[in-house]
Amino acid sequence: MFTAMKEDRRVMGDTQKTELVDVVVVGGGQAGISVSYYLQQRQISHIVLERDRAFSSWHNRWDGFHANTPNWMNTLPIIDKSNIPANDPDGFATREALVDYFEKCLEAVNPPIRTNTEVHKITQLGEGIWKVYTHDTIYETKSVVICVGAMSTPRVPKSAVDILNSVPQLHSCEYQNPAQIATKSVLLVGSGSSGVQICKLLCQSGRFEQIHLAVSSVVVLPERFLGIQIHKFLHFFGLFDWRTDSILGKLMYSNLESKGDAIMRPIPSDFAKLYGVQLYGKFIGTDGSLLCFSDGRTLGTDDLTILWCTGFRGDYALIETRDREAVFDKAGYPNHVRGVVDAASGLYFVGLRYQHTVASHDIYGVGKDAKYVVDHIHSRLSDRVTG
Repeated sequence: MFTAMKEDRRVMGDTQKTELVDVVVVGGGQAGISVSYYLQQRQISHIVLERDRAFSSWHNRWDGFHANTPNWMNTLPIIDKSNIPANDPDGFATREALVDYFEKCLEAVNPPIRTNTEVHKITQLGEGIWKVYTHDTIYETKSVVICVGAMSTPRVPKSAVDILNSVPQLHSCEYQNPAQIATKSVLLVGSGSSGVQICKLLCQSGRFEQIHLAVSSVVVLPERFLGIQIHKFLHFFGLFDWRTDSILGKLMYSNLESKGDAIMRPIPSDFAKLYGVQLYGKFIGTDGSLLCFSDGRTLGTDDLTILWCTGFRGDYALIETRDREAVFDKAGYPNHVRGVVDAASGLYFVGLRYQHTVASHDIYGVGKDAKYVVDHIHSRLSDRVTG
């Protein structure tokens, strides 16, 4: 394994430090901190690089946010399981309760993390040899673990560029509270978890003359089944641990990939009844100044703000490998087995949607994937030392 050492080198005209470390972890959220925890257990030298602050995606959630899974599912295996968000196993934690829980995780792990550090490029030099570039440091490493998930970049329909420049637009990741929106009307596009949560908050604010919602096809779960809280019922039958390569897992995966994560009430029809929200089909494009929807309806853009609740996508353009077609599929998604990329030795992922099970990208499932990847790294590094 590398012994940590530093030196100065000239790179592209700038003086940058070079550091040698066994593993570079890119991303300091639930996946990255879990990986750091298991690397520490294995006494493997590493650095965590985070462009914002640790668990930033949770800090940056909107006012009034709450989890869509119960708190007994929202724990990481890095602190005692008696510690759960809000100390209520069956509740649905607020942003503040989740942040408080993750701060406890951070304190317990005390990872070697550099915050406010953007990774600009990751380059494969050879078999198991990588360079990771930041603004002031080049890290030379044997392993890189990408922990930014498959939802790092906001997804917005391509036709959004055809909307008049005078129409305000923002994505759910930019939304904080109703005061951000100055227009009399607002259109939310997407009725998944973020869409229904934000729609409810906007309705309750009483700030808008009209709220419009373009619905999407999502799976709606009942709150209880046979008198049992639905998540406990599904957990009893092992659904959250179904492997995505199993027959049942493939069925679940294909359904969720096409419809997004399941939601519970309230649903769009509830908002129409309670608050007079106008419902539309899927957004399909524009016709001049009009917004067009799959149900044939149109909507004018006068005094309207559009809020895209259309999810995220992965973006791995900064990763330069010797054979990109072998490492990524045509959609840009990594080819991997449980987060291990066989086509590029030393490249790993943790936190991908359905990485190994249907809950891999959730707090519930990320710890198991992190441990598997770290065990693989340890085995590989040990083989190189003994070899």
